[in-house]
Amino acid sequence: MPDRLLREAVAADSLRQGEIIFTWLAAECWQEIAELASSQAYPAATELFQQGSPAREVYFIGRGLVKLIRLDPQGHELIINLRAPGWLLGAASVVVQKSHPVTAVTLTKCHLYRISAQVLLQLAKTDAQFSWQLQQLHSREVFEQAARVMQLGCLSAQQRLEQLLWQLVSAQERNELHKDIRLQLPLKQWEMAQLIAITPPYLSELFNHLERDGILRREKGWFIIPDPQRLWHATDD
Repeated sequence: MPDRLLREAVAADSLRQGEIIFTWLAAECWQEIAELASSQAYPAATELFQQGSPAREVYFIGRGLVKLIRLDPQGHELIINLRAPGWLLGAASVVVQKSHPVTAVTLTKCHLYRISAQVLLQLAKTDAQFSWQLQQLHSREVFEQAARVMQLGCLSAQQRLEQLLWQLVSAQERNELHKDIRLQLPLKQWEMAQLIAITPPYLSELFNHLERDGILRREKGWFIIPDPQRLWHATDD
């Protein structure tokens, strides 16, 4: 197998293995968190915490998408990553007792479990099972960051776009993943381009290519994805 194809296969496999592991970890952690707080609905564009603010609470995502952004000294906004159901937001800042390095904003309507920093730290110190799950979640975040760097270096721009679309699709109800998906992109075009490290004009070209390949079609502002699994398996080609 050529080196390029091998690197692509490793990058794709790391994403798949991470998804499997994280699904299990999230389910385990959710059982603990659901006993501590009730789920609350947050509309899109709600700021959960701000870059530079003290870490006073954490949020466990039960449903929806959250985007992490950072402002540089000139005030330019950079979208760092997305967080989907199963992620625990702000926990690292609470544990190390540092201010938040990013701003977290709900990208879609979200159902979140909010827990105070004091409760999280108390559990981390006294509940061995919770502490172990928290350590696993933080390890998952380190793993995901390493995998993301590898994917940026090894996967093509189209593969990165397909994986981003898969992430957006996966945030919807699970029973909708095996039929036509109607998706309104919650991200601006420049945000999507930033996430996959390309320019907005090139992103438009990639969308046209996916449409020609039948992976998606556009209808009155909606993206219709006939077979979401084609996005997931795109990196196997």
